[in-house]
Amino acid sequence: MKKTELIFNLISIGFDAVFLLLAGIASFYLRQTNFATRIVGHPVSYDLQFQQFISSAYSVLPVLLLIFAALGLYNLKGTRKFSSEIGRIMVGTSLSLLLIILIFFFNTNFFEDIFPSRFIILAAWALGTLFVIFGRTLLKQLQVLTFKNNIGLHKLVIINGGPELDVIESILKKKEHGYEITGEFAFSENIFEQLEKLYEEGRVDEILQGNSNLNDSANLKLVQFARDKGLKFSFVPNLFEVQRNIIETDNLDGIPLISLKNTPLDGWGKVVKRIMDIILSAVCLIATSPIFLIVSVLIKFDSAGKVIYSAVRGGRGKNFKFYKFRSMYSHLSIGEDYGGRQAEQLREQLWEKNDRGGKEGPFLKIKDDPRVTKIGRFLRRTKLDEIPQFWNVFVGDMSMVGPRAHVLDEVDRYRNRYPRMFSIKPGTFGLSQIAQMNWPDLPFEEEIRLNTFYIENWSLWLDVKILAKSFWQLFFGKKPKANY
Repeated sequence: MKKTELIFNLISIGFDAVFLLLAGIASFYLRQTNFATRIVGHPVSYDLQFQQFISSAYSVLPVLLLIFAALGLYNLKGTRKFSSEIGRIMVGTSLSLLLIILIFFFNTNFFEDIFPSRFIILAAWALGTLFVIFGRTLLKQLQVLTFKNNIGLHKLVIINGGPELDVIESILKKKEHGYEITGEFAFSENIFEQLEKLYEEGRVDEILQGNSNLNDSANLKLVQFARDKGLKFSFVPNLFEVQRNIIETDNLDGIPLISLKNTPLDGWGKVVKRIMDIILSAVCLIATSPIFLIVSVLIKFDSAGKVIYSAVRGGRGKNFKFYKFRSMYSHLSIGEDYGGRQAEQLREQLWEKNDRGGKEGPFLKIKDDPRVTKIGRFLRRTKLDEIPQFWNVFVGDMSMVGPRAHVLDEVDRYRNRYPRMFSIKPGTFGLSQIAQMNWPDLPFEEEIRLNTFYIENWSLWLDVKILAKSFWQLFFGKKPKANY
């Protein structure tokens, strides 16, 4: 860990302490208000002086900080994902609340002696979570400022960076992520001499191997070099390596067996995901209803035809009717109710200049597609054209999170090669959809790899993170300049 990271971790202890105390003070005064009285159902019925309260808060504060420390909140690198930090904060404050409840269970005088108001405890938990996240956000922005001034950057060497690493590399070159790329090399036998030289000059902290097809022998040599020098080593996995973390071991009369587990979405995982889909899609349908009306009017004024475009898409075990706002001219849209043969012929011609693998590629992606209307370009750029998909989610054809739903003739090109993609429902949002927001011509193999990772590593928390990341990019992220 760099000195600057150690300093920021030490500062974060003070930040957490201050904002936890502020949350406690806010909870104390909030309890005196009419708002709290309405929630609790009766007026304040205890005599707690502020000095007594703050003294009790000081006695509890070290315990909260110890819980945060146990969760690794004071051992974080500057290159960390802030979303993981938020998760640890929520777990830390919730564990603290649980601890207080357990103490109350064994000692009913606890509230009377220290915190005689249950409202204060619950309010301090909620406000403490929000205040600490706010404080950590300020601290993170301060750390980003130091990165932009070339302070505390992690020196990164990239090896065998191919097309699949283009977007990752472009992100890492932004200093706010905490990296300085000090070298880019193709793998060869003399690469270790180059790495040794960089190491002696103090210009390498981490190595990123960006070629998923590099052989195991070369990877092992790179791993050994990194371990010998105490460097962090990362690599882009191939499809098999993506699945290695879902293995389970067993034995058959002393013979060791290793098997690949199925997706966690089996059983109760599927039930939980479906409940979340129903709730979230219903909320999204209600929340976007005003936008629905505005977009419908804009589409009608822009070009003739139906507002909603419907077509058959490939789904889990069966095809389904898919809905989205029409972003193409009706006479150039495929489907019996649209352009018919004329549209199909134009689509066949566009395959010749497909930006995602040419005419043999599995998906059609055209820059400045001539079939797209003026409003359609705006809808695609902002993803507003996908709002009607919430209905597909609500009725059970799709999920909020999953692989992208593709046109049938595209699905036919890869269904037999990657049937795993159809073992779960397609999704409105997903890892590959997030990647395509910054990388519109995302390579086919990269999309498959991202979807495979999701299927094999699903969790409710992963869905929450994907949704949070997706909405953040939709509202605050930079939109690609190219029209796709």
